[in-house]
Amino acid sequence: MLRSLTIRQLAVVDELTLEFEPGFNVLTGETGAGKSIVIRALSLLCGERANADLVRTAAEEGSVEGLFEEVPSEILDTVGLPSAPDIVVRRVLYRNGRTRAWVNGAAVSAAQLANLGSALVRIYGQHEQTSLLRNETHLDILDAFGALAPLRARMNQAYHAWRALAQRLAEVRRMADIGRERLELLRFQVAELEQAGVTEGEEAALQQEREKLRHVEKLQRLCVESEAALDSGEQPVLSLAARITHALEEASAIDPQLSDSAQLVAQASTLLREAAFQVRRYLDRLEFDPERLAFIEDRLALIARLKRKYACTADDLPQVLQRIRAEAALLEQGTENTETLEREAVRALAEAERVAGELSRERAEAARRLAEKIRKELQALGMGKAVFEVRFQRQAATTNGGASDPLKVAELTASGADEAEFYLSANPGEEPRPLARVASGGELSRVMLALKVLGGGGSPGALWIFDEVDAGIGGTTATAVGKRLRALARQQQVLCITHLPQIAAFADHHLALEKLVRGGRTFTTARAISGEERVRELARMLGSPTAESERYVRELLAKLES
Repeated sequence: MLRSLTIRQLAVVDELTLEFEPGFNVLTGETGAGKSIVIRALSLLCGERANADLVRTAAEEGSVEGLFEEVPSEILDTVGLPSAPDIVVRRVLYRNGRTRAWVNGAAVSAAQLANLGSALVRIYGQHEQTSLLRNETHLDILDAFGALAPLRARMNQAYHAWRALAQRLAEVRRMADIGRERLELLRFQVAELEQAGVTEGEEAALQQEREKLRHVEKLQRLCVESEAALDSGEQPVLSLAARITHALEEASAIDPQLSDSAQLVAQASTLLREAAFQVRRYLDRLEFDPERLAFIEDRLALIARLKRKYACTADDLPQVLQRIRAEAALLEQGTENTETLEREAVRALAEAERVAGELSRERAEAARRLAEKIRKELQALGMGKAVFEVRFQRQAATTNGGASDPLKVAELTASGADEAEFYLSANPGEEPRPLARVASGGELSRVMLALKVLGGGGSPGALWIFDEVDAGIGGTTATAVGKRLRALARQQQVLCITHLPQIAAFADHHLALEKLVRGGRTFTTARAISGEERVRELARMLGSPTAESERYVRELLAKLES
């Protein structure tokens, strides 16, 4: 339940605090007084996308803060917040468009705020009414009324189980239809690649070996020159290093500072001797092998041809072989897979159709009850001769290949085999027609309200807000709407923004907004009103705050209190 709402530096609001009570709250005020800002502020508090233009002129930030009491622990659990009987939700909107939000002082993400807000506040306005004009929403409304969520979940599961099997079966059949020629081609490709036996990294190794064999003479010449310079030449480096080492060792005996230099030259001499040994060993093994070179050239030509044929790199050829093997294996066992999958898919389709049939029967019963109750509600809302119906269009199933074919175009969806649409006749003698085609704004408002009343209270911690529910109505109809809102408020905290005194008169708690201009700037104020002040506000809403209108308001309030 929302206990208070504080708005700072948003639009025409400098600072505004609204106190709410359990039951039926109404918010009234002249056009432009700021009622829409209150709704927008509550939307922001519930995670709606923010617009920096809302921040009041000359302010760097605006904020909304709401105190909610008696919040069920399960609501906070769902968004990962610690349980608390009362919570303060705060959101700040900065001039640069960024926002931040806190719950009981702890920062929360946009997703957490949206999830929490959807459980705490539900706003039913023009958008909600407009949704009734889309018949795709009617099935959801019917299922919610009939408490069919578990059965619909079973339908969703059965449908997707069948579709998964049907898709697999379609793929297997597609592969089987490719035929023997495709299988023979795959077998040839497998044999070709298996015979080639290309391994990962082979091409690079062969290219390196080819370069070596092509330049054997040059390698021999360079290695001979290197070995001679190191050890076997007229003035080998090793002999020179030995003399230097001996000289430095003798010198270090005189001056120990030269001992490190002597050791470095000795180490270098050892390394040079090892290098000379390795060069001689390399020369001993180095020889030109024309047959090996020819083999390498043929092997690289084969790899190049396979790369072009299979449009891949040499290192990818082993994976290509595995993929072709798998496809060939699937074709070879296609007949067996098809028969097995057909049996499974037939069973899955039968189960989906069985659940869809059960769901259709439950929906028919729910539609009968909903229509009966809606008609009664509409009568109470001033539409005494209204006829309301829920009509179904059953999805017809056509087949591809026989009634037992699990790939038949069964007009099933994850929500079953039904399309539902609300029909309304608001006047005697008129045939019910689709709601979207015949309902006026006022009639649509009352249908929506009737649906909400029948839905009962949602979360016990939530506030339900009705904005524009009075569109297109007045007089006795408005009185009927007020009664229904008060009835709903016995189960659920309700806030109604209204221009009609016939609705506002039913409120348990009345808030009035007023727009003031001070110093060339516009300000919105609010106050809870009662007694004579409330009489004057209701009389103003009648359009003529006179003694006669005030007398009418007093009589109306006395009648409601009796």
